[in-house]
Amino acid sequence: MITKVKSFAKQIVDQGYNIVPLFPNAKNTHDHNWINKKYSIDDVLDDSNLGINLGQSNLIDVDLDCPFAVHFGKLWLPSNTLRLARVVKDRKEITHYFFLNNQSLNDNDVKKFKGNTILEHRCKGQTVIFGQTPMKEDNNVMVSRIWVDEKRPIFLDNLQSLVNKIYVACVLCMYDIGANVGALKLDSCIMRYTDWTDTEREDFIWQIVKITDPNSRDCTKKKMANHVRSNNKETKNSGYISFANHIGADEKEIKNLFACIGSIPSSDGYEKTKSIVDFNNVSLDMPTLIKTELPPMKWAVGGILPEGFVCLAGRPKAMKSWTALKMIYCVQNGLDFLGHKTIQGDAIYFGLEDSKRRIKDRVQKLGFSQLKQPQIVLGGDVPYLTFGFEECLDNWIKSKENPRLVVIDTLARIKPRVSKSSGTAYDQDNLLMNGIQKLAVQNNLTIVFITHLSKATQDYSFDKIQGSVGIQGMTDAMWMLDRGDGANSKASLKGRGRDILDFEYALNWDNETMSYTFEGNLVEINKHENRQEILNAMKELHKEFKEIRPKDVAKYYGVTSNSKDGRRMSRTMQRMAEQFELSKGSKYGTYILHPTKDVGFVL
Repeated sequence: MITKVKSFAKQIVDQGYNIVPLFPNAKNTHDHNWINKKYSIDDVLDDSNLGINLGQSNLIDVDLDCPFAVHFGKLWLPSNTLRLARVVKDRKEITHYFFLNNQSLNDNDVKKFKGNTILEHRCKGQTVIFGQTPMKEDNNVMVSRIWVDEKRPIFLDNLQSLVNKIYVACVLCMYDIGANVGALKLDSCIMRYTDWTDTEREDFIWQIVKITDPNSRDCTKKKMANHVRSNNKETKNSGYISFANHIGADEKEIKNLFACIGSIPSSDGYEKTKSIVDFNNVSLDMPTLIKTELPPMKWAVGGILPEGFVCLAGRPKAMKSWTALKMIYCVQNGLDFLGHKTIQGDAIYFGLEDSKRRIKDRVQKLGFSQLKQPQIVLGGDVPYLTFGFEECLDNWIKSKENPRLVVIDTLARIKPRVSKSSGTAYDQDNLLMNGIQKLAVQNNLTIVFITHLSKATQDYSFDKIQGSVGIQGMTDAMWMLDRGDGANSKASLKGRGRDILDFEYALNWDNETMSYTFEGNLVEINKHENRQEILNAMKELHKEFKEIRPKDVAKYYGVTSNSKDGRRMSRTMQRMAEQFELSKGSKYGTYILHPTKDVGFVL
């Protein structure tokens, strides 16, 4: 009776392959000349393991030695060739792919990383194809081999590139690549060092991200495709050095890694040379500068929105987007904005949180359908900062005769996520903002970015702008928009900047026009309203009291004297007495109206 192993050996021999009888449960043989010997079925013992002589069989064996390699092999290696699976505890994994050699490989190639074998493809030696062997990690666990099918091995002319691709993917999966910055930097390297198509890049990045950052909101095939399509311009961040620093890897290792799938230009690397500058030669010639006529400051909105990099911040639902959209239309058409003249010019609005339906609805409600239309770009077509946005914006600026205003709504939508290893938040914000800030300054135009306020406990001030103080440091001006609480405070716009005087404007929100109207100086208006509030109360209280205390006024308005409003009323009455708008009573802390005082006081 023919045994199972001899039956399998006959099958292999009949197919034209050379077999190697092995010791039971082992990978070796007693015959030292096995590599040059041709065995028959009779040489196979009933309890033998069985190997296949790769050299004599003209085969290449791609041996996948780690889980990542098994995963990517299943994705990228062809399934229409001879394959072998390892079975461990009823778990089957396809770990060997056999291809015709045709002399395309002359020696074995073992690919390791940090001492661990990732995969190997071999044309010499033998591969165990029948029987059991102890598992490398645990000698007490046996590994069995089975043919996946009986397909004939094929010849693959791009086998080396596929093996290298699998190897690189396996190594990258050992790092925290991420679905955002890491993915974009990786894509930039692939674009720079390889001749892969967009489709190849999309698939490769997507497969890596699925493993390294599966829970990210950006971990979708569509978003990865958008990343790749928006990243079709080489950037300063595209080299292996930047990528290695981002993921915390050795630069040389990453350089060698990318060399497996492409070629690294000799120019890619640091120029580690000192730069010596004579400050006596580069300092400004101040007498000449003073005599030189320089062009005046350019404005988008006269007096309050200068050229440069500007932040517009506010709480949620402060109507920042509505206000910014109105400002875009006003500049595009030379219309007044919040009581101030605009400087007409070309404008572009990046509605990164909007849909076509929302934009159309807002433009119609603002009553701007018949005006000259600015350019509006939605989020799916906008690359990230430092990953193409600056270059794209520069192209837009160069295409216009009079570029005047750019609005980015919101900044968070084009800020790539960065790892903690990339430096402090201050350093990161400076790096991200540097390019776009330079664009604003060099082209004498205004770039406004919209952002939110943090949940910190600071007063309602510029310190609450979301992000590091690096953002505030990079801006040329800052606006703070507050809709007010609808009861005790007015809507307002506060401004501060290098080339503008601090301002606080009172605004009024109109639900019909879906826009703010300008009312005047907030401080003056509040002063007027506060004084009028006191005068009105005292007029009524004088019907009952000759001399009136601040707590009487507070009680009249239904608040306690220790409340915020109560303390404000007390301070207002003190200031009014100092300015002779009230008279002090006979008792300390009491006040009376001037007998001739018109309680219809107007500031």
